[in-house]
Amino acid sequence: MENPKTSNSKVEQNVPVSKQTAGGVTGAVIGGVIAGPVGAVIGGVAGAMMGNRAAEGKSLVSPGTVEAVKTAAKGVKAQAQKVRPLRKMIGKAKNAMPSKSASSRKTTPAKPSAALAPSKAKRVRAKRPGR
Repeated sequence: MENPKTSNSKVEQNVPVSKQTAGGVTGAVIGGVIAGPVGAVIGGVAGAMMGNRAAEGKSLVSPGTVEAVKTAAKGVKAQAQKVRPLRKMIGKAKNAMPSKSASSRKTTPAKPSAALAPSKAKRVRAKRPGR
C-alpha cells in the first residue's frame, strides 16, 4: 500500500487568493519600492481597493478619477503654454545684451585717485605711564 502524501507525488494545488488580497499585496510591494514604508501602506490600500473593484466586475479606475486626471492634464498643458512665450522673451533679451568679450574688458584695474587713497602717515600711539 502506497502513502499518498509521499514527497515523490507531483500533486499541484492552486490556492485560492482573492483579488483584494492579490491587489493589496501587489500595491504594497510596488508602493514600498517607490516610497518606502509609507508608500507600502498607501499602495496596499490602493491595491486592495482596485482588487475589490475587479472582484465586483467594475473597471479598475472609476470614471470620476479618469475625468479628474483629464482636467488636471488640461490645466498642466495650459500652464506649459504660458511658459513657452516667456522662455522666448528671455532668450531674446539675452541675445540683445552685449556680450562680454575679452577685447572689451580692461586688463588692468583702474588706480584709485589720490583723494580716495588712504594716507600713508602712521598713527603714533601715546605711551601710557607705567608700562
